[in-house]
Amino acid sequence: MSADASAPAKFVFTGSGFGHGVGMSQYGAKGMAMESATSAIILNHYYPGTSLLPSDDTQLIRVNVGHKQRDASLTIKSESGTVTLIRGRFTINRPIPESAVVGSYSGDITISMTSIAGKIEITRSSKTAKFTSLEPDDDWTIRWDSETVMTLRTSARNYLLKYGQLSLKRVANDVGPGEMEITTTLRLGDHYLYGIGEVPSSWPDAALDAQAIAARTFALSKLPTIRKACDCHIYSTIRDQNFVGYGKESEPFYGIRWRNAVDRTRNQILFFEGKPIQSYFFSSSGGMTQNVKDVWGAKVAYLINRPDTWSVDLAVNPRYAKWRREVPQSVMAKAFEFKDLVKYQILERSVTGSILKIRGIDSEGREKILTGEQFRSRVGLPSTWINLAGISPDGEPEREPPSEQVIEICLDLFRFSQSLRESCEQGKILERRY
Repeated sequence: MSADASAPAKFVFTGSGFGHGVGMSQYGAKGMAMESATSAIILNHYYPGTSLLPSDDTQLIRVNVGHKQRDASLTIKSESGTVTLIRGRFTINRPIPESAVVGSYSGDITISMTSIAGKIEITRSSKTAKFTSLEPDDDWTIRWDSETVMTLRTSARNYLLKYGQLSLKRVANDVGPGEMEITTTLRLGDHYLYGIGEVPSSWPDAALDAQAIAARTFALSKLPTIRKACDCHIYSTIRDQNFVGYGKESEPFYGIRWRNAVDRTRNQILFFEGKPIQSYFFSSSGGMTQNVKDVWGAKVAYLINRPDTWSVDLAVNPRYAKWRREVPQSVMAKAFEFKDLVKYQILERSVTGSILKIRGIDSEGREKILTGEQFRSRVGLPSTWINLAGISPDGEPEREPPSEQVIEICLDLFRFSQSLRESCEQGKILERRY
């Protein structure tokens, strides 16, 4: 059959939620906080069977703020303060020999970093001073005092930096001049967490506290291993968790609220069987969180299905409680690695209603099956909670999650809280779910 005649120009999807759906729902935490739940209740709900315990969080953590970079720059933003440029690689507490110090600078200065000819080249520029050229090197260290605030600009994003130090490391490349990894090393329990930009600082205190504890626990779970690919413990992006630097706590009016949440929860860590948990979190769900086994294949006792009705409450989550997306034919075909796509069929859903398997069919009758996460990622949909109660493009009705099963899970998992159990039994939660 003709591809032009049978392949739609676009596909329309509706759904709910944003993100992978594993662990704590951030909008769920917000909704629970709006109903007066404490951070402990929120965390107990989304990470069942874990323990919230005091533990040391003063360790240093190395954060990748520039992955596979060719160019980057550092500009002093504060009127006072001093930046020191050092040749070589030095850990944050290691004294620097005078022979390694290139110079110390203050005021109007920009330090540019370029990966060139298998080395990292540093240039300094200022409106008020001239500098001689420097020999390139494999590694550089940049330190500054407590009065200094700087802007780091990379090809991916910008950061405002106040704490820690920067390290530049050359990375070999089979083709071209090579690249560099840019990392900042800083104290985990406060200086790193002050820069976590995962939720708005205007949210209720309990939601901010829950996020701070989850972020602290997640970071601790990444220690002590240095990952070779990034020269880091943890990425600054949503590959791990979103670190934006000093810009988070210096937000007008609201920034101090996030800093206070970090300080209020100092040393509070979630544990399971004696170890910090993998405290995954995400924006919002389709009404119930995912079992990690359905998403990534591994079984984890505390990453299981949890009722999350706040995510589909428009008053709590106006942007993603319901969404609609149009996906062009070209994007859909590319997702399945076809030249065109005639239709898709949803083969399997989880108990939450999210897609687990989806089949694509092209104009020549060829078929390919993707997981829900593969499909979501490739076509750019907010979540795998797609067409929860509608008609699929091939005309087959899409089923909703069994209501009896949802009721049973809801009543069982909310038993820890009398007020929430009463809401569940009265049907309030299920009314919001559907």
